[in-house]
Amino acid sequence: MPKKVRLLKRVQFLTLSKQGKRVYTDCFIAIVLKETAQNNRIGITVSKKVGNAVERNRIKRIIREYFRHNKENISGPKDINIIARKGLTPLSNRQIIEKLDKLFSKIALA
Repeated sequence: MPKKVRLLKRVQFLTLSKQGKRVYTDCFIAIVLKETAQNNRIGITVSKKVGNAVERNRIKRIIREYFRHNKENISGPKDINIIARKGLTPLSNRQIIEKLDKLFSKIALA
């Protein structure tokens, strides 16, 4: 993913966590902030509590690919930080994508 669609700096994540609106689902938390940037940007946070490095990287790859295919469906430029919660590692890729569908539909309403 190009740098213009990613949150890269710690300051961006801190601003997002202080000023953004939180959207909860059973497996994800999304922090959303309407931004003055020209496009949607995403940050992904998967802590060690979720699983080992292989499992965390798999979840991050799925989230990145989902965002790449669906970023046009999100109205307006927004900064989004997706935080993965425990319980994602035993799920299949298809189940994780279904959970992301649910999350992004809630983000669209926020």
